[in-house]
Amino acid sequence: MSAAQTFTQELKEFAIRHGASLVGIGNIERFDNAPPSVHPRSILPVTRSIIALGLPQSRGALMAIEEGTYWQAYNVDNYWYLNDVEAPRLLRQIVMYLEERGHTAISVHNPFSHAMGQKLRLEHATGPDGIVSLRMIGVACGLGELGHHKLLLTPEYGPRQRVFAVFTDAQLDPTPLFRGKICDGCKLCVRECEACAIGSERSVALQVEDVTYRHATLDTKACGFVHPGNAPEYSPFWTGNEKPGERPGYHQGMLNRFHTLGICAGRGCLRSCLDHLEKTKRIKTEFNTPLISKPRWKVTPVKMKYQEDSGLNTAGESAADGKS
Repeated sequence: MSAAQTFTQELKEFAIRHGASLVGIGNIERFDNAPPSVHPRSILPVTRSIIALGLPQSRGALMAIEEGTYWQAYNVDNYWYLNDVEAPRLLRQIVMYLEERGHTAISVHNPFSHAMGQKLRLEHATGPDGIVSLRMIGVACGLGELGHHKLLLTPEYGPRQRVFAVFTDAQLDPTPLFRGKICDGCKLCVRECEACAIGSERSVALQVEDVTYRHATLDTKACGFVHPGNAPEYSPFWTGNEKPGERPGYHQGMLNRFHTLGICAGRGCLRSCLDHLEKTKRIKTEFNTPLISKPRWKVTPVKMKYQEDSGLNTAGESAADGKS
């Protein structure tokens, strides 16, 4: 075993001891086809190796939303805790492990903004902050493939993980690319997405070495409207008493305390996909209780009091305009 292989193995074992469930390594050459604006070197120009770290989401939190009973666990455990508590702790441990051994490293968290400032060097593709696709990082580091819906699918958890990364100038031994097939093209994600945000064909192709990964187009604007329950037909927490432009109290409380708000919780792309992969035994994890075992609920939209008071129906039309 070479020195690079030995060091890589020690690093992976360190990451697992400190909480990582999935660890994969990619060399910088795997990003030769990446646009400059989303290349790892747009963040750390001396990057030679990329470390992908997977942390599983709580399946019970997803089941509670599928049952229509409890949203807090998803927002606290699967969002806030993973993004703001567990990942920063784990990433810092790995960065310090590398830097104590003379290798420069930087942690890459769930992105919240990018290209917000002016370019400071001519060779830069964008201004700070740089951004990368953590899903694609997972693929390029050998954790899995892209599903039809564009989420990372791993053999262990299907779509049920969040991915974070460390970029370093250390020369590490890359993990072999995943060459299996998890997504079987069932398109439940397309049919069950209430935002109608997922395209019907896998028309986007991404090349990593000799492997082509494909996914459908994703309407991020539509997803971004439905996911946080921005209308009464997408969230059970609307009371009808909200003023124009006002969020439901539950939504605002979640944002104030945890800075996250997920109401859809991936009805199509996450929950439908995970249930299908489990029932067809296309992933390794098995559970006593199926994720989806009942007819799926739909929100009955409340009538907004301000619209009734102004003579508008819930579509924003006047009562006269709504008549045939």
